Amino acid sequence: MAISEKPTFAQDHGSNGSRSVHPAMRLLEPFERERAIDLTVFMGQWPTRLQIRASTEDLTSMADRFGISVMCVSHIASIFGFDTRSGNEELFREAASDERLWPFAILNPAEPGWELELDWAVREGARGIRLVPGYHGYALTSPQAAELADRVARHKLPLHICVRLEDDRLVHPRFPVKPVSFHELAELLRLTGDTPVVLSGLRAHEWNSVSEHLNAGHNTDRILLDLWFTNGPIGAVASLGRGSLGNRLGYGSCAPIQVPEATVLQLAAADIGADKRAALCRGNAASLLGID
Repeated sequence: MAISEKPTFAQDHGSNGSRSVHPAMRLLEPFERERAIDLTVFMGQWPTRLQIRASTEDLTSMADRFGISVMCVSHIASIFGFDTRSGNEELFREAASDERLWPFAILNPAEPGWELELDWAVREGARGIRLVPGYHGYALTSPQAAELADRVARHKLPLHICVRLEDDRLVHPRFPVKPVSFHELAELLRLTGDTPVVLSGLRAHEWNSVSEHLNAGHNTDRILLDLWFTNGPIGAVASLGRGSLGNRLGYGSCAPIQVPEATVLQLAAADIGADKRAALCRGNAASLLGID
């Protein structure tokens, strides 16, 4: 489902003429107060579903609606295009209109000339580099992926790896996606060192499978998981927030591919206390990305 316009309601007016807020909208207020950082956002058109699309205006409206202070955004055209450049060029053009839009350029290490594309993206002002190995069809254990991770580290940029972008059951049969194996993900994480890394589209128990492949004592303090695919049923965020994963989670909507309200409501309604909600909505991501 695509990002929708802000819901409109028949508003009641008090005796002083002020407009009241619909009770349904008050449910989200605990989230809106946190000035959240959205780790995973996209602009453009998803090729298999007409309603999955987002313009810059849509993203700006979403940031206004939910009080989001930073959105780490990439262009869908860099996933499905013949190359990554066209989508990234549009990304940089559009992101310039709103300082809350942080451009995360998508690169493909299996594509000839990716080194030049990385240098170009850095010059254009990329705030991070995003990989979609399942859609671009390469292994994270390839020499090119390892070299890309090393170069991203030298540029002191965060590396964002999308394990999946939608539920596996919804993948269109004409757009097959190569599953990202846990051991390949762990192999790349061994090489990232102090590089900030965001993993998107992992279930909570899948992180356990990834970490089992890491060496004993491997430092994972610089790794965050976004919440759009981790949150699960009502109450899951509260359970995760109180567990060992609590300091390894950050808000990520995966909008417009996913409906952002689902995870916003989870965080707003979770019985986790103000400090933990602040950490999940903003604090953990701010620490990883170096945001005050």
